[in-house]
Amino acid sequence: MVNEMSEEMIKYHEKSNTFIAQKKAFFENEVNIDGNFIVGAGANFWGDLAVKGTLKLGKGSIVNGNIEADDIIIGPRSEIKGNVEAGNDLNVFDSVKISGSATAGRDMHIRPGCNIGFAKAKTILELIGKVEVKEIESGTKVIVRSE
Repeated sequence: MVNEMSEEMIKYHEKSNTFIAQKKAFFENEVNIDGNFIVGAGANFWGDLAVKGTLKLGKGSIVNGNIEADDIIIGPRSEIKGNVEAGNDLNVFDSVKISGSATAGRDMHIRPGCNIGFAKAKTILELIGKVEVKEIESGTKVIVRSE
């Protein structure tokens, strides 16, 4: 599941099936979590991050690979160098940079200052404030509103 170096940086809450990574944790290898995953601020993932559940990525985190989870919340000022794929909802907070594509099986909400290469949401793509999305899949219902 998680490499040995990282295991001391993760705690497990059994009742909610949630793994919790401390702030500034770093993971050298690909991370696969079978459950929910809450990541502290400033975490660094050198590879892909796959979660079977909800992912809450702390502010200022960096993921050098792709992210995949059922529901995803990306904290402000985070940087994702790959693609982000949410089976359900994707919430992207202020000033997040996603170099690749961002796709959501249901709703996607993007807050001000974000920079995303490509966006696609099955039901609604909501752009809040000044957001830069280079390309949006045709047929995607887009709602644009000020902050």
